[in-house]
Amino acid sequence: MAILEAINLEKDFGGEALFSGAGFGVEPGEKLGLVGRNGSGKTTLLRILAGLDDDYRGAVRLEPHARVAYVSQKPPEALPGERALDFVCRDAYAERAELERLAEAMGDADPSVAAAAARAYGELRERYDGSGGDLAEDAARRLLERMGLGGQADTELAALSGGELNALALARAMQGRPSLLILDEPGNHLDLAGLAWLEDYLSGLPCAVLMVSHDRRLLDRVCTAILELEGRAIARYAGNYSAYRLRRLRDAAGQGQRWQADRRKLERLEALVKKFEQIARGRPDPAWGKRLRARRSQLEREKELATERPDLGYRDAAVNFLGEASKATLALEVRGYEKAFGERVLLRDAGFTVLNGERVALVGPNGSGKTSFVRDLIELGSWERPGLRVGPSMRLGYCAQDQSVFDPEKTVEELFLTWLPTRQEVYGHLSTFLFTYGDLDKRCSRLSGGELNRLQLARASAMKANFLVLDEPTNHLDIPTREAVEDALLDFDGTVLVISHDRYFLEKLADRVVFIDDGRFVEYEGSFAEYWRDVGRGAGALRGVDGKGARLEDRARSRGGVAGAGGGGGGKNRAAIALEEELSAMERRKEELEKSIADAIEARRFSESKRLAGELEKHTKLLAAQWERYGRALDS
Repeated sequence: MAILEAINLEKDFGGEALFSGAGFGVEPGEKLGLVGRNGSGKTTLLRILAGLDDDYRGAVRLEPHARVAYVSQKPPEALPGERALDFVCRDAYAERAELERLAEAMGDADPSVAAAAARAYGELRERYDGSGGDLAEDAARRLLERMGLGGQADTELAALSGGELNALALARAMQGRPSLLILDEPGNHLDLAGLAWLEDYLSGLPCAVLMVSHDRRLLDRVCTAILELEGRAIARYAGNYSAYRLRRLRDAAGQGQRWQADRRKLERLEALVKKFEQIARGRPDPAWGKRLRARRSQLEREKELATERPDLGYRDAAVNFLGEASKATLALEVRGYEKAFGERVLLRDAGFTVLNGERVALVGPNGSGKTSFVRDLIELGSWERPGLRVGPSMRLGYCAQDQSVFDPEKTVEELFLTWLPTRQEVYGHLSTFLFTYGDLDKRCSRLSGGELNRLQLARASAMKANFLVLDEPTNHLDIPTREAVEDALLDFDGTVLVISHDRYFLEKLADRVVFIDDGRFVEYEGSFAEYWRDVGRGAGALRGVDGKGARLEDRARSRGGVAGAGGGGGGKNRAAIALEEELSAMERRKEELEKSIADAIEARRFSESKRLAGELEKHTKLLAAQWERYGRALDS
């Protein structure tokens, strides 16, 4: 029996339907991913299912005694002085206080008041006991330990990073022992180690999970089915995200072939109707008029039955970064950099160099100082500042993680008239970043997270920046837009310094890595895939040491596979390391095939797209088998 059923859901926003007649069920224990373009209504749908939005038509049926927990994509708000442990137990504390109030009310002199209090007390007590309320603190400490936050139990929320706050919100949701866990972008703000942990944690949960995510790896590693919200309807696809994408591409290729066959049939009928029209005009014979009417009727019937041209469901962004590469050698030189908040020292005597034209990933655990550093770089960096020396011909384009770079009261048009002379040119530029003409009059305060990120990228393009400093640029972006940004950055001739927790994105983009270890920047001369193999995964990255206590900096310097310090790859064996390299190559090939199929469908080369879809299906099966071998190699 389904834990939750959505039946004929309809929701309007601003006079426009987000979804209509949408329905699906969530079965016990299954892991569902909800995908769709930005603005399609995914967050709205989650809020309806979680009982936080009752302005809709249709029905949401919940199994009796089932409990639903919801985690928003926004970091939780803290009460003044609230500690991490208090936040996780906040609901239990509130229920305890209410139980005490009801127990007191049960002794009221008014029998009706006492009876009502007794009924309410019994209902609340059942919920409280069902969620283990009396053991809340012990359970919370175990959860925090499991999430790597055991040492933060008594830390105030104001001192925690965005990723740590996300983990706390998840811990609080799990504290209630939900039957269904609803997550909106659970990977946002988590560092690379946190994302690897999240994959394992969600996969192992006994409860059902429904999540919106634009992280392709997370959807592949966790989900057993995909729900697609597109065209105001919801379609369900068995398997993970790769299986869903294969099915969509294969179906589109087959539909394209049927569409072409139907078009040829309609063209023949239209030619026959024209011929009959000419004959009927030249011969006043009622028989020809009858034949003409019959053929016209046949043509109309065939038009109604004809297959529609395939549409992959997304309007693709045509992202382009316009800055021309500088002729200088040096883009950035950091020396003796320090960053501290009170007594908490994040970085000391730290430095690294970025050469013109490099694409460098800046990585490190949450709270290690990455965002603080790039803020200082944007605000203070210049050729005249020795500690943060920026090449004199570098024009910086910044994409901020907290999206605070725009005046919230200004309209989109007002902002972009700084760089472009007319409204029409502003629209022409922004349309390639998926903004409509009507968006020009929106104030920045009304824009969604995805729209703000696209606007930041559009600004960097409009100002013709040749040095892009990007802090989580793909957060909140749907998957096709992420891929458009990736392709644009690969075509960009300038310099890129990027912070991201999207491994897929970094593996495709970064050709060098700078990571934070023990309060210093460490330069790794290799791609992100090599860094992840040698240093990243399994290295205890939250503490800056590997499983045998070796410093990450020492491991990076002595990299070279198993012979490196700490066993090269966080203690993984030779078989696992070799399989990781093969997996990276196979993942890249899968992406190339997916793009080739989409391009062929767009160009109406449907026979080619169907052939490539068959090749992709075989490749996906091989890739799945390779992931299984990798899992066994890690366990051995």
